[in-house]
Amino acid sequence: MITGLIGLFFGFLSGVFLLVGLLPFLGWLNWFTSLPLAGIGMVLAIISVRGKRGQSLGTAAAVICSFVIGIALFRLHLGWGIF
Repeated sequence: MITGLIGLFFGFLSGVFLLVGLLPFLGWLNWFTSLPLAGIGMVLAIISVRGKRGQSLGTAAAVICSFVIGIALFRLHLGWGIF
C-alpha cells in the first residue's frame, strides 16, 4: 500500500515538472526531472499492483506515470530532445 502511495506522489511530482517543461526552451528539464521521477513512480506502481493490497493506488500511479512519460517523450521529440 505504501509503495502505491509513494508511486502516486512521484507521478504527481513528475506531472508538475512536466508542466514546467512544456514551456518553450525548458524542454530539457524533462530529461532531468519528469522522466526519472515518472520512471521511479512507474516501478513503485508496478510493485504495488503486483501485491495484494494497494492495487487501486498502484493502478492510478501507473496511469499517471505512463501519461507523463508519453507527453514528456512527445515534447522532447518536438523539440529535438533539447528545446
